[in-house]
Amino acid sequence: MQVGIGYNQENDSTLAGRLAAEQAVKQSGEPAITFLFSTENYNQKLIFQAVKRVIGKSKLIGACTSGIITTAGVLEKGVGICTISGSEIQAVTCLQENITLSPWKSGEEAGKKLRASGIDSGTVFAFPDGCAANLSELLRGIYNVLGPDFIYIGGGTGHNLKSFQTYQFTDHGIKSNALAIALVKGINFQIGIGHGWHPAGQPMVITKAEGKKVCEIDGLPAFEVYSECLGGFDKVNFPCYGMKHPFAIPCVGGNFLIRDPLEIEEDNSITFVTEVPQNTVVTLMESTFDNLITAAGEVAKTAVNNVKLPKIVFLFDCVSRYLLMGKEFKRELKAVMEVIGPDIPVIGMLTFGEVGTFSGIPFFHNKTVVVAVGWQ
Repeated sequence: MQVGIGYNQENDSTLAGRLAAEQAVKQSGEPAITFLFSTENYNQKLIFQAVKRVIGKSKLIGACTSGIITTAGVLEKGVGICTISGSEIQAVTCLQENITLSPWKSGEEAGKKLRASGIDSGTVFAFPDGCAANLSELLRGIYNVLGPDFIYIGGGTGHNLKSFQTYQFTDHGIKSNALAIALVKGINFQIGIGHGWHPAGQPMVITKAEGKKVCEIDGLPAFEVYSECLGGFDKVNFPCYGMKHPFAIPCVGGNFLIRDPLEIEEDNSITFVTEVPQNTVVTLMESTFDNLITAAGEVAKTAVNNVKLPKIVFLFDCVSRYLLMGKEFKRELKAVMEVIGPDIPVIGMLTFGEVGTFSGIPFFHNKTVVVAVGWQ
């Protein structure tokens, strides 16, 4: 197993894609699987075509993201490539389109296409359009077909503060409102996941919700309850409070599934990044930069624990953590890199929702860090 990493920030889309891919392939040799991450500043089709010409018959998966994570920091403009070669590596990919129409069915169909390959174990990488509806249902559809014999990891694409069209890639093509998904066997992966957020109040009940919109909490307008819990503030100040105080759903093992509030509507409802089902119990959360950074380091420790010869690290870190922490985000990356060490190739992206699990079943998370360490 050989791993190659390539980054490029040339302005020309074709040139950036080609140079990043050539840099990676020079290190790995002819790849069995290629990961492609690019930022919104480019013509994605030109990048895709340029990379495909370099990697040949390699399977490919990736997405357009708001930032590419490197060992040196985050690239808000650039192309990142990871190529992995090895005779024992098997990979199959699927590009499932129009996932918003029927998320559960789309997940099941994607799972069936992967299952049809005959690969009976391995790691599932999933990169959905993060702005699509009901991504939790999409993941449940995948799991309903594939089940517990696989590891699940990945993240959605998008941005908390601005809108841009995201794209999902596989060797089958490039689409929007899609799920790029790959099943990889022949590489072992160990996952760490966590966030560093802690309860800051009493449990509440979502008494009325419609998709991503929470209308009422404990029978009252959602924004009124949210504002009162934080001492009272007006809607103008919501972006600041929303970044610092997400909600969370209690789940197995004393863990919390974070749900990130995105904007206030005129009717005092709150729109979230991800659905919060009606009748769900939630808790308001809080943290400090130090706690978030410490949690990221602990996630990395979990991922590398007892892995003797790690060959590749994938890091998926929520874009809202990046926006919240600003310059302090460098400390979060440093905490992760200090655990991983300087000699292990690292690639990742800022995600708009993260795919990972506390208990074997994949969930769609917010404001969370996922680290996956691969070896043979």
